[in-house]
Amino acid sequence: MANTFERLIQLINTQHHLDTSAVTPETGLADVGLDSLAVAELLFSIEEEFGVDLGNVAPDAVPATVGEIVTLIDSSRAAS
Repeated sequence: MANTFERLIQLINTQHHLDTSAVTPETGLADVGLDSLAVAELLFSIEEEFGVDLGNVAPDAVPATVGEIVTLIDSSRAAS
C-alpha cells in the first residue's frame, strides 16, 4: 500500500498532469506548478481521496509544501 506522500503525488499527477518526478516533501506547491486555485482544487480532492475533512484549514494556514500537505492529511486522519 502506498504511503501518504506517494498517494498525494499520484493524485497531483492524475488531477493536474504535472511532472512530479523530482518532487520531495520539501518542494513548494508553486514549484510543482500549482497556483492558488489548483491548491484549492487539490484540497477538495484530498478530502475525497483520503476521507478527511480539511474544512477547518484557515486561509492563512494553507500548506506551502508537499510535506506540509502530507502532515495535514496524516494529522487529520489521526484525529478522526
